[in-house]
Amino acid sequence: MKTERYPFRFKDFLDQRRASQPVLSPDGRDLVFTVVQPSWDKNTNIRHIFRVDPGGGEPRQLTNAGTSNADPAFSPDGQYLAFTSNRSGTSQIWLLPSTGGEARQLTRLALGARRPVWFPDGRKLLVISPVKVEAPGHEPVGGQDSSSPGSDGPAPIVAGELMFRHWDSWTEGKVDHLFVVDVATGEARDLVPGPWPVPPRSLTGHPDYAISPDGTEVCFVSLRESEQAWSTNTNLWVIPAEGGTPRRISPWPGCNAFPAYSPDGRYIAYCGMLRAGYESDRREILVHDRRRRTTRELAPGFDRSAGPLQWSPDGSRLCFSAEDSGAVRLFVVPSEGGTPGPITAACTDHSPRWTPDGSSIVFVRETFRSPPEIWRQGFGRSEPVPITGLNDSVMDRLVLNEPEPFGYLGAKGLRIHGFLLKPPGFQEGRKYPVVFLIHGGPQGAWGPDFHERWNLQLFASPGYVVVAINPRGSTGYGQDFVDAIHGEWGGDCYEDLQRGFDYVLDTFEFCDGQRCAAAGASFGGFMVNWIAGHTDRFKCLVSHDGIFNTEMMAWVTDELWFTEWEFDGLPWDSPEAYRRYSPHLHVENMKTPMLVIQGEQDFRCTAAEGLGLFTALQRRGVESRLLYFRDEGHWVVKPRNRQLWWDTVLGWLDAHLRGT
Repeated sequence: MKTERYPFRFKDFLDQRRASQPVLSPDGRDLVFTVVQPSWDKNTNIRHIFRVDPGGGEPRQLTNAGTSNADPAFSPDGQYLAFTSNRSGTSQIWLLPSTGGEARQLTRLALGARRPVWFPDGRKLLVISPVKVEAPGHEPVGGQDSSSPGSDGPAPIVAGELMFRHWDSWTEGKVDHLFVVDVATGEARDLVPGPWPVPPRSLTGHPDYAISPDGTEVCFVSLRESEQAWSTNTNLWVIPAEGGTPRRISPWPGCNAFPAYSPDGRYIAYCGMLRAGYESDRREILVHDRRRRTTRELAPGFDRSAGPLQWSPDGSRLCFSAEDSGAVRLFVVPSEGGTPGPITAACTDHSPRWTPDGSSIVFVRETFRSPPEIWRQGFGRSEPVPITGLNDSVMDRLVLNEPEPFGYLGAKGLRIHGFLLKPPGFQEGRKYPVVFLIHGGPQGAWGPDFHERWNLQLFASPGYVVVAINPRGSTGYGQDFVDAIHGEWGGDCYEDLQRGFDYVLDTFEFCDGQRCAAAGASFGGFMVNWIAGHTDRFKCLVSHDGIFNTEMMAWVTDELWFTEWEFDGLPWDSPEAYRRYSPHLHVENMKTPMLVIQGEQDFRCTAAEGLGLFTALQRRGVESRLLYFRDEGHWVVKPRNRQLWWDTVLGWLDAHLRGT
């Protein structure tokens, strides 16, 4: 019996499972990975670890307890799987026999542990655990965590420095440290005692520490400056595995990350940024020679930002992911240096892992029409093949179109790239309302992913044409393209977007220019706010966590390097740069109906931005509505909140574009 297909709906999200963190066993015979699925009943996203044959087949679930099981890591002999789990009430490291059975808890660190990495002898693990930093005025009053059992609500925060909050949580005087854990006893030793975060809270990402193949040395990323809130100068450090004084090995002054030892142990490959204070500089591939203590660029002419690096088993090549012209592709480069070559097509491919024989790579792939699954890519002329099909039964019942790429000339003749998605059931000769999506960053990009909130398919499903453009500042089109956003937020970037939307309406006759909306979050929200004060071409607008007052943003955001780079210093250094493109100075021109969405726990684009915008609209008499999440930060992650987000956004669009 044939199943009737229908347009994508939010409830289909609840049936989806998203694969990530693929890890191969040392002999290559087993593949484990994590799967995340929303739980409506628990109102959270539950993660478990699965196992599958690398050649394909039906995955088998390995973990069942707890709501978060992640970071799987095979022991060197393949007998055990270390992983992070919250099944005991806090995040701790557990061990599971790789053949199956009961897991046992390894760590019982007071503030938890996560992300295990095995030492080569299999007797120890390297893990992350937070520690309290002894800094005057930095502890919560009473010296307890805000989540301490028996406390009468959250404890007040007393801060003596600016990095006392990050993204959506309070640091509470804690920084991460690396601990060496004995596998037999569970005893843990702080490898890097002191006040510095190891690894830092942001800027880098996994992997940000590694162990030499002989087990004698650890390389880690740390930000060892007092200006934690306005410095991007993370560096690579090495330390004897038994402890000692760390030594810096990265010469570049910007953000350095993703260390990876070569199989023979002589080299450490990593990614480095040349410019300090700029989180979106190009990540170049660097190789440090441990014997000679020299560092060289591996692919100096490669005009893309490299992701985490993976050495081939024989040490002859490195594989990594990089954004490339509206996609994320896998590249391979010779370890002696050269030009990286792409090995996958225009999808979103990441998290590569070499098979032990070096003949192929296992990775995660998602597209505009499919959530993340595990795939395998061989070398030569072979095509990639899927290993998992977790979502086949869900996706097969949906009507999903493939977005069409297009290009045009933006401000100053710069070539701009975008995507147009037709609604399900599209019919020639009809006119359709248009939803114009603007991405965040601004150093970000639209591409072939299956986003859980800004999902192009779900925006199109009620009958909208969706337009998504990557203006100057977008990543994946070369560093000059990224840098071109500097000082041009409401100038050339705004013109790029307006020209692109004009191009769409002039080129695609099925787009109804009288029924259009614009929506965006973060920088995309800023641009929606800017649009509100400069044009009334849209029937309605949606601004999520958007910047309303750029000068105030500099005073209240958690990461100060962002505003200081984008606006050439502090507000007293360059006041005109901050005020030149601040939406709050154009409130008198705002008249388009706007839905304002804000997360109270967003410390990047704080609640003051959304509340100030909503207040201005209301006082001006502009039709407006506020959706305010008291339990969300910059992103909406809880399943029930996500449904409310989609219901509210699509309801707002329907009311103004379709009158329903």
